[in-house]
Amino acid sequence: MTHPTHEAVVNLAAGGDDEALATLVRLYHDRVYRFGLRACRDGFDADDAVQEAFTKLARRPDVVRHEGALSWLMSTVRSICLRLLRPLAREARVLGARVDAEPPADEIFSPEAALERWELVQAVHAAIAELERPYREVLVLRDLEGLSGEETSRTLGLEMAAMKTRLHRARAELRERLTRRGAGARAVH
Repeated sequence: MTHPTHEAVVNLAAGGDDEALATLVRLYHDRVYRFGLRACRDGFDADDAVQEAFTKLARRPDVVRHEGALSWLMSTVRSICLRLLRPLAREARVLGARVDAEPPADEIFSPEAALERWELVQAVHAAIAELERPYREVLVLRDLEGLSGEETSRTLGLEMAAMKTRLHRARAELRERLTRRGAGARAVH
């Protein structure tokens, strides 16, 4: 039994095949959800934003076929998160999201090394969460999600030069925050 190619799945999904669309959701969901967690900074809002984005994708066969579907999904999640955050911003409430990062299963740490790694991960996540939204978004998409510069620019609706400038500033701000916390020497090479 042969498995259909990615292009075949995309074409089937664009044609209205629910099973093919479910395959695409499984393929992209984790990356889009991780971005949603950071953009919305709340698990419940991220769930809603990701679900709404995939629902919109199902109604857009032109986007399903497009090579930038992942960027489109992330851009849509970003817009939904911004809409969900507006009432909270008016209340001047500070939001924070804790994202747990587990070490690779094949690595064995001593308790001291595991604690040091956990503290470093917590410091990095806290520093990222403190970045201003435009800096946080570009850093998450480019460095954590691994999108290309072009995909990141398209997702955020920026020119390439503006995206690069924002990314440079985000990295510098992150480095500064980590250095102030004493985690910079371990996190930033």
